[in-house]
Amino acid sequence: MNKVDLCLTNGKILAQNSILEAGIAIDKGRIVSISKNSLLPQADKVIDVEGSIILPGIIDTHVHFRDPGLTQKENFSTGSKAAAAGGVTTICDMPNTSPPTDSLKEFKEKREIGNRKSYVDFGLHGMLTESQEEGRKIMNAGAVSLKLYPESCEDSEVSKFQDDEMIITVHPEDPSLIENVETWEGADDFIKSRPNMAETSEIIRLLSLVQKPHVHYCHISTKGALDHIAKEKSRREISCEVAPHHLLLDRSHLREFGPVAKTYPPLRTKKDRQTLLRGLERGSIDIVATDHAPHTFEEKNKGLKEAPPGIAGIETSLPLLFTLVKKKKLSPFRLKEAMSSYPAKIFGLRNEENIPKGVLSPGADADIVVLDQNRKWEIKGEDLHGKTKFTPFEGTKVIGKPTLTLVRGKIVFKEGEIVGEKGYGRFLPRRT
Repeated sequence: MNKVDLCLTNGKILAQNSILEAGIAIDKGRIVSISKNSLLPQADKVIDVEGSIILPGIIDTHVHFRDPGLTQKENFSTGSKAAAAGGVTTICDMPNTSPPTDSLKEFKEKREIGNRKSYVDFGLHGMLTESQEEGRKIMNAGAVSLKLYPESCEDSEVSKFQDDEMIITVHPEDPSLIENVETWEGADDFIKSRPNMAETSEIIRLLSLVQKPHVHYCHISTKGALDHIAKEKSRREISCEVAPHHLLLDRSHLREFGPVAKTYPPLRTKKDRQTLLRGLERGSIDIVATDHAPHTFEEKNKGLKEAPPGIAGIETSLPLLFTLVKKKKLSPFRLKEAMSSYPAKIFGLRNEENIPKGVLSPGADADIVVLDQNRKWEIKGEDLHGKTKFTPFEGTKVIGKPTLTLVRGKIVFKEGEIVGEKGYGRFLPRRT
């Protein structure tokens, strides 16, 4: 074999159903081979990862980089830096920017913003509106899905979307069951205003409205919602995700952290959280996605009622989930599926040769994260690379730290430092 660009040696590679003690050869942005160190080709550069875990790059299909129009909170540059620092090599940005990504014109403009600013590869969700024609234009331009916010589209219009090539991503909270609590006295009033039933009701409603499109439910937070989705999976093509904060935090954390832990849907009970973790391990929950939703300190400091919902989590998701692996609450292979290969499969994320993202195999893009599996550290908001410097995971002790992130063979993050180039990230159209 000819000399290659880079070899990672002495790794523990998380393969399909086993952990291989091996190395990876990379050339021209692609994986060339995975083999024992002695069988690797010569390389221009060799990095000894000293027994660290080598994973496919994390794919986060639910982020809000706030670009355009809300860049005081985050932008494609700062958000993708945080992604790289967290081992995330591909993101999919949500459409509720200003203006929203609800037309072909706005979709193309956001795509150009990402091309100019992103350090990692990216896909884009479009906004589902009452215009079927505009929705098809957005999907044909490469959107990974059309996002439905329940209050933004009448049922009669939603039911017209019956294209089996389409994927509809849904925020599952029924607006008719969300209460307007006039007098707030704390976290319990907020929790009461967005009951568990609002989530299950919206899931049932959407399944009755659309038959052919793949429906993907975002940030599942309750046992009831998960039970219904698991039952329906045998009948039609649906999928769902869970956010790290719904897996690991509950109402007690909302009472402790206040607005910093305010999110939609709200943090639920410990029982809900435990059910979600079991659902993730068993595969009832398909993927982990952060719903990375940053805000300024001034916005979050307004008090629980006035503060906007959202938690910034893209940089901490892998360490938090890998800590569950170390505690034997989640298998490493399920982590790899839920955070890498399944997101790519659901949203059609593939390279130009039609090889899926999120896998370690010859021919695939060399999207890789090297994780020091034994490093113990503490999450501190001040150390995060995005604009938001606060988190409800403040002080959480985790095991496993990303030390090296590669996007298409290029090192973009190394030992705490962003070393990639702004604008290196490439737009990924949905490929089916």
